Amino acid sequence: MKKLNLAIFGCGDFLRWQADAIKKSTRVNVAALFDPDGARARKYAGQLGGKLIVNGDDIFADSSIDAVALFVPPWIRKGLFLKAAAAGKHAICTKPFGSTAAECEEMLAAAGKAGIKAGILYGRSADAWFETVKDLLADGRHGKLALYRQDWIHAYPQWNNWATDPKKNGGPFMDAMIHNLNAACYLMGRPVAGSAFFSDRLAHPDMKCADTEAMIVNFEGGGVANLFITWAADLATHSRKGNDREHIDLFYLVTDKGYRITRERSESGPLIVVSREGRTEKLPCAPLAATPYDAFAAHVDGGTFPRVMATLAEATRDITLVRRGRPRGMISEKTETSHSGEI
Repeated sequence: MKKLNLAIFGCGDFLRWQADAIKKSTRVNVAALFDPDGARARKYAGQLGGKLIVNGDDIFADSSIDAVALFVPPWIRKGLFLKAAAAGKHAICTKPFGSTAAECEEMLAAAGKAGIKAGILYGRSADAWFETVKDLLADGRHGKLALYRQDWIHAYPQWNNWATDPKKNGGPFMDAMIHNLNAACYLMGRPVAGSAFFSDRLAHPDMKCADTEAMIVNFEGGGVANLFITWAADLATHSRKGNDREHIDLFYLVTDKGYRITRERSESGPLIVVSREGRTEKLPCAPLAATPYDAFAAHVDGGTFPRVMATLAEATRDITLVRRGRPRGMISEKTETSHSGEI
């Protein structure tokens, strides 16, 4: 079985979180790494293998490289993605897919025209809890998902200069809560019928973006996602070199048969907790059959699209929902509420 030769663009904080999964992959070979900071690329070359590339364009010209992992900020991803498509190389990207819906549509069209395969990594991508819950909901015994509720409190990013820039990233929802928007859509398993988006400045008036954002998403056939994130509370930042910050998470699901589904951690791994009328059942999570990278390599070899990833169309939908609700330009210091708007 031929391994997928993968070149990695961007050896920063996201690669730190992905390195273990890449090491465990049996169908992926890291062939090359590029980062403007040569020391970072050298560090991960020592861990993952692969040669250091000084000029990123050399990767697109190398016929031995099958795919690229674009672990770069959203505002510079489009140019690299379009080069990959033009070179016929498959692509793995991080969230958010692009900074705007128009950028996402352009990349989606380029991938279709070139016939390359591409997928987006979200927080759920290597999380067995979501996959087991997806199967639990599919069997129908507990009913269909009616409510996805998640509130996050984060310290705002202090390890880069772009996460709080509305043009480059856009603030707390685009930076973090979009993980859970995608997860909600995945578990609901039906199209979005409508949404409302809310932005507020509560505690950081000098920040370029809002510090608190929320979205309500309605789905066809019933069902709602209620998503909230705030950077307003000054929680602890454990390191300014990467994404190591205090994190508070309120998370639960409710089905149309009245079951509440929550998550619990145990020494053996995450548990699914299903409760109704005071009766509680704890279910273990089935381990993932493969890493997202191996699943993607199998897809390139002709297998089905890995459900642990999001398609480009799904990732474009996520960006569209966020951008459609956000007013153009700077958000005022007063509360701004938008139920619709231009993308």
